[in-house]
Amino acid sequence: MSFRYDRALALVERAAEAGRLAHAYLLTGPPGSGKGRLAVRMVEMADPTPRAEPAGSLEELRSRFVSIVAPESKSRRISIDAIRGLEHVLQMAAPAGVTKFAIVRDADRMGDGAGNAFLKTLEEPPASSRILLLSSRPEMLLETILSRCIRVPLVGSLAPETPGEGVTAFLDLLAERAAAGAPGLSDAFLLAGAFSSLLKQEKEAVEKANAAAAKAESALYKNKTDGTYLKDREDYWAALAASEYLDRRGRILEYLVSWFGDALRRQQGAGHFDLPDYAEATAKVARRLSLDELVRRLGAVDELRAHLGTNANEALALEVAFVRAFG
Repeated sequence: MSFRYDRALALVERAAEAGRLAHAYLLTGPPGSGKGRLAVRMVEMADPTPRAEPAGSLEELRSRFVSIVAPESKSRRISIDAIRGLEHVLQMAAPAGVTKFAIVRDADRMGDGAGNAFLKTLEEPPASSRILLLSSRPEMLLETILSRCIRVPLVGSLAPETPGEGVTAFLDLLAERAAAGAPGLSDAFLLAGAFSSLLKQEKEAVEKANAAAAKAESALYKNKTDGTYLKDREDYWAALAASEYLDRRGRILEYLVSWFGDALRRQQGAGHFDLPDYAEATAKVARRLSLDELVRRLGAVDELRAHLGTNANEALALEVAFVRAFG
């Protein structure tokens, strides 16, 4: 299971309050998901002398007892020497109540050599120490490292979520069909087609943005690094585009859940709605359908999310789900 930043922070804070924080964490997720910010908060939680202002970045926390390493040199890799220096910080004596931190940014750039060098520290961490690994590509890490860390997978973005033009157009279509009266198979196929087109647009936008970022990075490092790094980065951007699309698809599916959820809330007399701009439309849905029918249709959307988490054909899964939810 993956978490939004706020949910992940709440879980970590709860573990800290209960004194159950582990010695090593792997914070994963796409750029912008909050890995760095969560690492900042975890360091600040352990600080016996809180700062007047929260730190804005990990670099602001660098000190005798907070060591940070990241990829360097033309290879853009984390060297064994850098890992040795990190371990040296952890071995240092610290005053009572002080937690020493070893933070590895882009940990997937350690490679087998540096990764193996780090294993002993992960297996036998010094007293009063904590290790935070940050990575957008955890699949590149050694299995032995993965098995020794508590994984905190993040999704989404720290930016507030607002419907884009495509999502708004789809919600408008939902409202239009709700106002038209009782739905049928023609409505279900119409909505399934519109939703498929929306997902296609979102996928193309993600791929275009990542292709542009990859091109800009290639131009920046063309004469500063070796070919191996750039080839690895091609694979990285392709994997990132796929991951971002899946995340975006999941967030768009949440609007379908909110649609039927608002109708259920309307029936129960609730005052809060996820889609307040469409309250009139979901009220019509609530009046037309019984409680059991609404629950069944919401269940169809939940099943769609589950099927899309497997190797099921996306187009077929959408068509079947929309027939059940809107037919």
